[in-house]
Amino acid sequence: MVTPSTDSERDGLDPRTAAASHNVTGTGNTSPPAQDTEAAETSGADRILDAAIELFGEHGFSGTSLKAIAQRAGVSAPLVIHHFGSKAGLRKACDERVAELFYQFKSESIARSRPALPRNYVMEAIQASGPIIHYLLQAFLAGGDEIDALMDRLVEDSLEYTAEAERIGLIHPSANPRNRAVVMLLQSFGALMLHKQMKRLLGASPLEDSPEDLAPYMSAVLELYTRPVLNAEVYGELARQLRETQPEPTADDTPVGHTPSDIDHQP
Repeated sequence: MVTPSTDSERDGLDPRTAAASHNVTGTGNTSPPAQDTEAAETSGADRILDAAIELFGEHGFSGTSLKAIAQRAGVSAPLVIHHFGSKAGLRKACDERVAELFYQFKSESIARSRPALPRNYVMEAIQASGPIIHYLLQAFLAGGDEIDALMDRLVEDSLEYTAEAERIGLIHPSANPRNRAVVMLLQSFGALMLHKQMKRLLGASPLEDSPEDLAPYMSAVLELYTRPVLNAEVYGELARQLRETQPEPTADDTPVGHTPSDIDHQP
């Protein structure tokens, strides 16, 4: 059972002591070659990050101790401090890793979408992203400046892979790419926060069930994004009025290969 870390536990892990006493080879004072040392350091840091993302996702940030992370990673607790300085430093590194993995997942999905994205790849990707989904849920529940910074990173990253998706014809251009990216992320993560209702109403949760069980949810999402829901003639005037109340998109908001005037005349 994972127990919350205490101040005394954290205080007992002195970064200077850790750096001085840790020996990656386990051979006393014998110094390994610099290349081997660097590889071992990188491997240890990666194992710590993977373990931390899993445990933070399973038990939350306050419910996970550095000792538990070290045990799952198969390293000493002082080594965690040696690499990341503190629990806060480790969480920041986890946020960065999760953002990188999320970007990689999205970018690879776009790259493999021509001529059509294989269903088995979609299912495999969802299965592999399980720890990321759990981690993001705990981050949203915790809130604070950390999740604000993480969300900002996810939004900015999404502008890159959606621009690529536009370039190869997977999605249509937007009058305001950033606002669209924000809304799509909010909708996706909102469904994550309501995963228990998803399970109750659609029979499966991305946090509890296999990817194959998510077919009803994924089918509905695909229909929403590929088939018009609203009658354009009925809501056309409202859409025009809303566009007029928005500031002109900046250069950063314009999709790759398009100008604001191009977008305004999209059907």
